[in-house]
Amino acid sequence: MGLFKRKQVSRFYFLRNDELVVYINNQGAELMSVKDAKNKTEYMWNGDPDYWNRRSPLLFPVVGELNGQTYRHNGREYRMPRHGFARDMIFSKSAETDDQIWFVLDSNDVTKKSYPFDFHLAVRYRLRGRVLEVKWVVTNRDSEPMLFSIGGHPAFRCPLEKNQAQTDYYIGFDMEGRGNPKYHSISRRGLYEPQEYELPLEQGLYRFDRETFTKDTLIFENQTTRVYLIRPDKRPYVTVTFAAPLFGVWSPPGKQAPFVCIEPWYGRCDREGFSGDLIEKDWIQCLQPNEIFEAAYFMEFS
Repeated sequence: MGLFKRKQVSRFYFLRNDELVVYINNQGAELMSVKDAKNKTEYMWNGDPDYWNRRSPLLFPVVGELNGQTYRHNGREYRMPRHGFARDMIFSKSAETDDQIWFVLDSNDVTKKSYPFDFHLAVRYRLRGRVLEVKWVVTNRDSEPMLFSIGGHPAFRCPLEKNQAQTDYYIGFDMEGRGNPKYHSISRRGLYEPQEYELPLEQGLYRFDRETFTKDTLIFENQTTRVYLIRPDKRPYVTVTFAAPLFGVWSPPGKQAPFVCIEPWYGRCDREGFSGDLIEKDWIQCLQPNEIFEAAYFMEFS
């Protein structure tokens, strides 16, 4: 079952306006559903375990895989599962209004078994029109600098219609005249590989094919801050906007799964062969005592 067992006790909360209806689970503060309020179109993946049993997990305090699922800090070695523990923990609802809801998680005896820092993690969902904002606020309540990564993992239906295939769809990149995006992939052990690949675009679009995800996740670093999922008629139906320095694009390799994840990250998996301390990890975030980290990403549904 891993270091943290998935708890069965959870509760759903929702946000609603004239455009969208959004459901969120307090287990992992996970986005579960985004539906068009009028035609009932569901935009999010349904969590079918035959492909992947999650929908939009929160990645904290690591993003991706650690080499050997371990890391070192202050002379000690700790174990941590892929993507950390936050996605499996029950958050508390701390505030709610008509258009937004906050969830919080504090360090405790369970988290300290694998992560020695005192932290406060808050997650806000805010719905405005057809845009859903996800905001993260991380506070270091420790007496030493706090090292962490954080990221999103939203899974969107692709194809959107039952009579279509994923290979009928496109992903779009707002490259602003910078040419084709470059990406890295991950190894079978889930670790970052040094070889760089180029994703060929036509008018800013890449059409999915059966080979797109054979190398698992496509990792982009400092490439763009806006990515689209696009229908066969080349109309976007999901736009993800972020300021994160990295993002991943993923669908389970070899499964032809009917969803695609667009994942804004502040951090990523270890490089192949990495054996340094946590402070040496690529893209690690560092907060001084009482310092606060804030970041957000936006999903627009059309």
